[in-house]
Amino acid sequence: MPTTDVYREAEKRWRHSLQEPGEELIDFELADDRVRRVDVAADAPDWLRGAQLYALCGVDGFRFLRCPFSPEEELRWSHAALAAWTEPEASESNLDLTHAGERGALWAQHEAAPSSSALRHLSWVTLGYHYQWSERRYDEARRSPFPPALGALGADLGRAVGQPLRPEAAIVNYYAPRSSMGGHCDDAEPCQDAPIVSLSFGLSATFLLGGPSRHAAPLAMRVRSGDVVVQGGASRGCYHGVARVLRGTAPARLREAASAGGGGGGGVARGERGGDGGGGGGGGGDG
Repeated sequence: MPTTDVYREAEKRWRHSLQEPGEELIDFELADDRVRRVDVAADAPDWLRGAQLYALCGVDGFRFLRCPFSPEEELRWSHAALAAWTEPEASESNLDLTHAGERGALWAQHEAAPSSSALRHLSWVTLGYHYQWSERRYDEARRSPFPPALGALGADLGRAVGQPLRPEAAIVNYYAPRSSMGGHCDDAEPCQDAPIVSLSFGLSATFLLGGPSRHAAPLAMRVRSGDVVVQGGASRGCYHGVARVLRGTAPARLREAASAGGGGGGGVARGERGGDGGGGGGGGGDG
């Protein structure tokens, strides 16, 4: 039986290489034999009927939805992740251990005094059913109301790719430039049939999708602001992670929309979000 952690070796290479391996990277903006365009589901919501949806050849249940949001919508979701979802009554957070007294109005505090803001130390929040990191499980007694708009968005995206879900939990991860998320498998959720839905807002990143064990070499793909990754079917049980967040890749359209006052807030973050027993994102989550 193989003992080499092939995923980890690839992860280190993608994380530390100053020059990307070129054709190894899947870029959904470019033609690639490993990628095929697929139709959105017949009952997709109207706003997603024209979305650009892709599958990976030979990877069951994986779907990649190129950004279906307007710049103003991207800013609104980023702002929600930095403001409403960080409030103590809405979520649990890594700040509960170190900055519990500073969690209220976190975004307003940051706008007033960025250099001393606790927002700089924010790594994650959990929404709905709160993931217990030490025990690697969800506790039925630890729960906050799931944001209705986020639930509706997750349900819409699930319908569009033909993988219905009812979001009940999300982990929102917040990334700085050059940060990463180690490869992991989302196996703690009671419902393993519902897909993982992950969204990214802000900086681009290199996302890795491996196999059901760490002995399989992962595929690397570019994820940009507004992109949606769905892991359903067999891909639901695959190892995945963020090898690297890329500095200086926030799209100009977000800065222009923020300057024009769009989105209800100026925050631009990068991360993933999932629902209905998934795992976490920032400005998004892998849920």
